[in-house]
Amino acid sequence: MNAVNITAKWLEALVKRGRLLRWLMLGLMAAVIVIDILKPAKYSRFPWDGIPAFTALYAFAGALVLIGLYKAIGYGLVYRRADYYGAADDDNDNASGGSQDAG
Repeated sequence: MNAVNITAKWLEALVKRGRLLRWLMLGLMAAVIVIDILKPAKYSRFPWDGIPAFTALYAFAGALVLIGLYKAIGYGLVYRRADYYGAADDDNDNASGGSQDAG
């Protein structure tokens, strides 16, 4: 069995269990916030280090900002219309005298 088949099976198993994984990740994030609130800070280098759950919420907000930024870049630069390549091919065929019906 090659690595591609193993990876495909693994990814299919993850997709089948998507709802369970979503709830597990939400529970894990909530647990990190609760632990961050309950554990006492051993030291406070910056003023915001003493705020309960600040680091967990700051990391979560940062992740959301990065996801939004990458989606904006993707929609702005990467994604194209469904007929983007087809329209360009049709124009090139007609301009170069490609396959045209003699009629």
